[in-house]
Amino acid sequence: MGRMKTNIFSSGSFLTYYAAAFFLISCSTGKELVLKERTDFGVVKFYTQKNLNEKRILVNVDNSTQYRINAKETAKRERANKELTYTLYYGPFKEENDSSKYRKSLSELDSLVLSESDRILDSLNWNSFRRAKEASAFEIEVTYYNGFPRNKKFNFFI
Repeated sequence: MGRMKTNIFSSGSFLTYYAAAFFLISCSTGKELVLKERTDFGVVKFYTQKNLNEKRILVNVDNSTQYRINAKETAKRERANKELTYTLYYGPFKEENDSSKYRKSLSELDSLVLSESDRILDSLNWNSFRRAKEASAFEIEVTYYNGFPRNKKFNFFI
């Protein structure tokens, strides 16, 4: 006997399958705008993102500075220095890493974003996140040693 051929386009299961897949993907990776604020630094937008395994806050400041806050770390990227990632550092620096080439002091913008993020974390009851109150500076890490790729878009952390 021969194989039985079925046309998946004729049945409703094809559309149902793709509709369910689209719904799951869009619900599991969607960002939700929580706060939009005009400041001296530009428009600051705070988003929450809940994936299946992770919750995080994403902050975008006029498409020039981006912050990612999750339970493990707080990171920052700037359009002016796309090849660098700044990670929030808690406590004093060791003497060998005390140079300004390894750290960056918190700016007024950083303080504004981090304090507002702490307030959002408190309102969401995301207690597993470390608050920025104890942070002393950003530790600088080179992400792209050969410069930021030309064909890559400066976008939120993925």
